[in-house]
Amino acid sequence: MTPRYLFFGLVFVVCGCSKGFLNVNSNPNAPSSGAPSLIFTNAEAFTATIINGNGGSGFGDFFNLNYPMSYEALSSNYQVAYNITRNNYTSTDFAGVWTDIYHNLNDYLQVGEGASGEPFLAAGAKVMEALDYQMLVDGYGDIPYSQALQLPQGVTNPSYDNAQAVYNACLGKLDSAIAIFESDSVTANGSYNPGNADIIFQGSPASWVQLANTLKLRLLLHEVTVSSQASTIQAEAAKIAADPNGCLGAGQTAFVNPGYAKDAASHLNPLWSTMGYSITGALANADQSANSYFMAKLASYNDPRVGFFYLCDPSTGQPSGNPFGIPTNASATYVGSGPQVNASTNSIVYPYNVSTSLATWGILQGATQKSILVSSWESLFLQAEAIERGLLPGGDAAAEAAYQSAITDHFTYLSVYTNGTVSAAPSTFAAAYYGQALANVGWTSSPDKIQAIITQKYISLCFTNAEEAWTDFRRTGFPGDLPLSTDPAALYPRVLRFIYPQSEYDSNKDNVEKEGTVSPVSPKIFWMP
Repeated sequence: MTPRYLFFGLVFVVCGCSKGFLNVNSNPNAPSSGAPSLIFTNAEAFTATIINGNGGSGFGDFFNLNYPMSYEALSSNYQVAYNITRNNYTSTDFAGVWTDIYHNLNDYLQVGEGASGEPFLAAGAKVMEALDYQMLVDGYGDIPYSQALQLPQGVTNPSYDNAQAVYNACLGKLDSAIAIFESDSVTANGSYNPGNADIIFQGSPASWVQLANTLKLRLLLHEVTVSSQASTIQAEAAKIAADPNGCLGAGQTAFVNPGYAKDAASHLNPLWSTMGYSITGALANADQSANSYFMAKLASYNDPRVGFFYLCDPSTGQPSGNPFGIPTNASATYVGSGPQVNASTNSIVYPYNVSTSLATWGILQGATQKSILVSSWESLFLQAEAIERGLLPGGDAAAEAAYQSAITDHFTYLSVYTNGTVSAAPSTFAAAYYGQALANVGWTSSPDKIQAIITQKYISLCFTNAEEAWTDFRRTGFPGDLPLSTDPAALYPRVLRFIYPQSEYDSNKDNVEKEGTVSPVSPKIFWMP
């Protein structure tokens, strides 16, 4: 078996082969090549980087959505980024979302086209393509789809497809992938299995079906209020309910780990290198502070997770934050928890004097921690919402169970211990938390179950999937008290979508201009109210 550290090196060799070709409008100076399994490995790792860090293009991927979602704020010790505080994003902001995802899609296209006789890889590529296109639609609306990535066929200026049509195409991709994964061609003995070349599920067809169903449920709930999709939503939800594999359940997070290592900056876990520390141990996030709204939100729910999201002042054991907008607190602490050890006593400073045998906790658990592709708690919150809306069976009791299981799984991931010892499991503290008679915390105390689900999901997605939290807010309005920017010169109240990147206006002008005038607030994504 290939050692993990060596295997990780192979991943980056393949990545180097495919860069430059992957842009939807780029010329193929160096086409993707290599065994489909190696390209697949690289593509899986790069998808995780897009979601968890700043992608291959550096500044501009989903990470900056943590600001308008009030997960983080700007530090007063640095030049204020007015495009962020004023919601004045342009065609150069978030450009990495577009370029990196289309780069990633091209790799999955190469896998699908090259995986003759390898149905597992072809099906996995379909699932990941659906994820990528979903993220693009949720940010941009209409996008190139049917003509995308066809430069070898002479398509240099791809037309834009209707966003809802792309969603339906993604549902079709997921159905097709599920059919392959559940067929004898994949599950029969002797058929090709990528094993450890699949750095998400190590070649488990059942796990891939669960991920596909979870992504399908995500798509359905995003568009749940779109009346023209009602019959499609009901039919697809029925397929999920009838599938014995179901969705990702408790403890079944889709993690990605290509073999993150401390030997090079490019080998660090992307979340760690974005909001934690560099290869030399230098602080990577000095311009990012804790957010005062999020801290207050947690405090109002007696939520013990605040110190698991933010660094804390050792003298007080608590973080200190800034609002979204113009920073006002020069003493604000940094985003990102992590094992803070007192050098003289060799004990963890926060959250309490817990045993040093507790190796990892909080959002930042180490430079080699796994990346989250889709978390089990998100899946469980999706299931709770679908049950509550009548799309999945089980009624109120099943919705409550999924809701509480989601909270428990997040406490478990963060290793939330609140009493200074590790004598009880995080599930014990989770039960005490959701057992409170507080609206949007305790199930029976929450008159609006959807609001409770989305509120707790919002808390759990802090720093691990800001785009999904942003999408939930845009489609439901929860959390209802999410603050506006404090910058008096804010151009728009909120960012509701991305502007197409300047590269499209430069190289695909005729097609992108058919989309009309695009701003951070218009036109809305098709599923928005």
